[in-house]
Amino acid sequence: MKIQHDEARRLLPIIVEASKEHRLLDYQTAAAELGRPKNNARMVAQVCDLLDAAAASVGIPLLALWIVREASGHINRKAWTEGVEPALRQEIIECSRLHNFTQADYDAIADALQRLDGKSNRAAWAYLRQDMPNRERLRAIVRQQPLPPTTNAIHDLGGDRPERVAYTGFRYARDPQVRAAVMARAGGYCEYCGEQGFLCADGSRYLEAHHILALADDGEDRLTNVIAICPGEHREVHYGERQEEMEREMIAKVAAAEASRLNQPR
Repeated sequence: MKIQHDEARRLLPIIVEASKEHRLLDYQTAAAELGRPKNNARMVAQVCDLLDAAAASVGIPLLALWIVREASGHINRKAWTEGVEPALRQEIIECSRLHNFTQADYDAIADALQRLDGKSNRAAWAYLRQDMPNRERLRAIVRQQPLPPTTNAIHDLGGDRPERVAYTGFRYARDPQVRAAVMARAGGYCEYCGEQGFLCADGSRYLEAHHILALADDGEDRLTNVIAICPGEHREVHYGERQEEMEREMIAKVAAAEASRLNQPR
């Protein structure tokens, strides 16, 4: 449905701006910002569902689901209730709540929406199921594990023999102390390319923590297996053709960084 797709393209920057300002919208307010009557809330919910299909197609948590709410402030209580276990639905919402959306994420959603050109929300999800069952795609988002090569990457963090938390499968629990120590070691500079991360509103420099050997492949959640890198490199190491080369380089760079850290005077 071209009209719905066009409205999704118009609504995305409105949602992005709200996300950057840490501000929530409701369907009526979003309708008004689109220049539509407030009673077009149902249409806005469908448009949000289309944007979430675009996000899911590139392995990004569901931005529109989290930012655009019912008038009561609740997450859409009809969303992800059909054929999805309640525990998994809650994991999807939590993943979106905790995710630190970046400009790279916003750009990836916009690009994915373009690839779904002309499709309604229902048609978009039907199209995505052709290469990956809906339930498995949602589990991939919740686990924050890479999707198949037909899509892009999402963030991957980790822990030392990581605890596994049961829901309808297993999700690895990452140790926040490991991530904090890696970020301190990096000092705001990418440990792969050496470039400084972009400046965040709180004055910190943005980088992403990546497990060189993934937790799902028995990788350890230790400083020797985690590297602080730029978002673009994070996606490339998951899906780029240089994946193995980058992993070898990252292992060497982290070993050098750890040796330097350990040799610093206490």
